[in-house]
Amino acid sequence: MFMKYLKKILNTYLSFLKPIIVWMIKTCCTPIIGFYNRRWTQYTKTGKIALCCIAKMENDYIRFFVEYYKNLHFDKIFIYDNNNIDGEKFEDVINDYIQSAFVEIVDFRGRECVQMPAYQDCYNKHNKEYDWIAFFDIDEFLTIADGNDDIHRFLNKKEFLPYQLLHINWKIYGDNDLLDNDGRNVIERFVEPLPYNTRMYSNNLPENNHIKSIVRGGLSYVRWNNTPHTPSCIGYHCCNPLGESVDAKSFVQDYDFSVAYIRHYSTKTIGEWVKNKMKRGIPDRSVESWKEILNLDFFFRYNRRTDEKQLYAEHILKDELK
Repeated sequence: MFMKYLKKILNTYLSFLKPIIVWMIKTCCTPIIGFYNRRWTQYTKTGKIALCCIAKMENDYIRFFVEYYKNLHFDKIFIYDNNNIDGEKFEDVINDYIQSAFVEIVDFRGRECVQMPAYQDCYNKHNKEYDWIAFFDIDEFLTIADGNDDIHRFLNKKEFLPYQLLHINWKIYGDNDLLDNDGRNVIERFVEPLPYNTRMYSNNLPENNHIKSIVRGGLSYVRWNNTPHTPSCIGYHCCNPLGESVDAKSFVQDYDFSVAYIRHYSTKTIGEWVKNKMKRGIPDRSVESWKEILNLDFFFRYNRRTDEKQLYAEHILKDELK
């Protein structure tokens, strides 16, 4: 009886003290931790830049992706292989880049909801080896607007010196009224981006407000907790490609394409959507979650609905049921 009474008292006091403790941490401890992180951080200075991505069912696209970023003079690509256990293997299409050590494959096969764990694993293991690590997807292509084809020159700009993170906006591309993959790469096939005011499916912000991150090496506190778009970095500062300060914690910012942006080929064609995207899913969500989202209606939120596309999709789905 006494223990039950004591437990009730403790629960009452703890529930009363919890918001006070949280407030004290936010107002006192977090700024101190942030100052410590910035003051004592020793940036990695190896002169090398890496890219980290997670990939599943991307054999039709991954070679062009690797070659694109090699031409931008990235020094290394870490590909976290999230294919099914008995699924396709990236070694079948990019083995030459693997053998030359430009690409390193990390086995994450058969696992669910692992995009953020993959990013965390990559940063934890390699942040002392690279000055910057970019965290992009296979359908995302960094584009430097002035034609600069060297990621080193871009990231060495003096505007970025005070910052530890760089947030770069998406520029979203749709299907350009194509039906299926014709063998050309995505940049050749999808020339016209979607209207800049295309809205997100989950809220009323422009889709192009989404960002992805490039993070300096050597930071002492980098955690992917809430979103794959940007890590949680207590006390660190973030900028956009213009060198303007932005919120490091936010996965959105006002879009601007004048300096740099990321071409995001989010849907491709209706044929690829049905045969690939609807099967592959979303790497930071459970199977149950993404199956509710990735359907034909979702595709047509971003692309013009036509009878031809609808019938083509239904034909593919019907054939797969045979």
